[in-house]
Amino acid sequence: MSNYLNGYEKFRGDGLNRSWHENSSRPLKVLVLDEEIPYPPNSGKRIRTWNLLRRLARRHSVCLLCYGRREDPAVTAVEEAGIRLRLVEPQAVRAGLDLYSRLLANVFSPFPYSVRKHYSARFQRELDSLLQRESWDLIQCEWTPYARFVSDVRDVPILIASHNVESQIWERRARHAGNPLAKLFFRTQEWKMRRFERRAMLRASAVTAVTPSDVDTLHSWSIPNITLVPNGVDLDCYSPAPELGNNNEILFLASLDWHPNVDALNYFVSEIFPLVREKRPETVLRIVGRQPAESLRKQLSGLPEIDFVGEVESVHAYLDRAAVVVVPLRIGGGSRLKILEALGAGKAVVSTSIGAEGLEVVPGEHLSIADTPAEFARRTEELLASPESRRRFGNCGRKLVIERYGWDSIAQRLESVWHATSANPAVATATSSANNRQLVTP
Repeated sequence: MSNYLNGYEKFRGDGLNRSWHENSSRPLKVLVLDEEIPYPPNSGKRIRTWNLLRRLARRHSVCLLCYGRREDPAVTAVEEAGIRLRLVEPQAVRAGLDLYSRLLANVFSPFPYSVRKHYSARFQRELDSLLQRESWDLIQCEWTPYARFVSDVRDVPILIASHNVESQIWERRARHAGNPLAKLFFRTQEWKMRRFERRAMLRASAVTAVTPSDVDTLHSWSIPNITLVPNGVDLDCYSPAPELGNNNEILFLASLDWHPNVDALNYFVSEIFPLVREKRPETVLRIVGRQPAESLRKQLSGLPEIDFVGEVESVHAYLDRAAVVVVPLRIGGGSRLKILEALGAGKAVVSTSIGAEGLEVVPGEHLSIADTPAEFARRTEELLASPESRRRFGNCGRKLVIERYGWDSIAQRLESVWHATSANPAVATATSSANNRQLVTP
């Protein structure tokens, strides 16, 4: 970690801060393409998009083209933040036989399913209209699959903001799939997505990634123009609360409409939590997360040792009362905003290595890492039994996010990428490549 942090400091001092001071007075006109209105900020992707765009919209003209409806209350909040919205009627939600038939048909498509699913002629027409009627300094694809819409754009610089290495997620799903047909499907999606990601990023003027490991992976694909723009935390919203004395409350906090989180919850409930309960039978697991499937709620709500809360307006009260926050991810990619928020709230966290990857954390100092059910249960039990250990982890974690993960400084990083890319895409490519070699070289 120390080598990485040294590179991080060098990068901040020699690259982005200078670019920030030189270019901050010049407003840009930026068109952002995304899947949905990023409000309310109740999922990891929404939290990132909302916090970055609303800060940059104070100094730049930002237009967000996404799926959504004008009557959505979120429209008012986004536009009051200075972000102009152009909305495309959402596509129908696929389920049942319709979904499975489309998954089967995707076997014969050159595009991975998540790219094909989000593409529509309506969205493409709206984008083409915006490009014909207005001049833009930059187009940002706020998720890699949306690069399909700009594959023919040549006269505007393109920035791909990758939240994960998407093919890595499919690879991990394949690795943990028990059904041979599911494993084959996931492997096929991994191959298709890797080809799509690489081609899209090679065409782009610049790419951002959220973790050093993602930067390394993309460099291994010969993508030269990558800048690290990590996830962050709103330091005003997440702060430590007084210890409430709830020594037996575990919190699982995640978006429950994303498969890696559901897999993590099932893994914890079936393989880890019973081991914790053997040693501490009074322990309660509280589950908070948006849009849980009704089947998941029914599966877990009847268990007396589980409090299935589901979606809430604010997670702060649940973070405040939790003794330990668990992140037992086995599949996901990118970096976990929920870990940063828990650390910002001064909470003790137990995570898998995959859950904590991409974060500048030291195991045993900022949080606890465990990759087997027995080890995960043991680490959790130790923290439940020791308020002193929880306070130590909480204090160190809070200090880390204050020093490195405030959204204001992260928005400055992205702004520097905007300026460099819009001014000279070729220079931006060379500059970001050199800067990231400093960041990730041991």
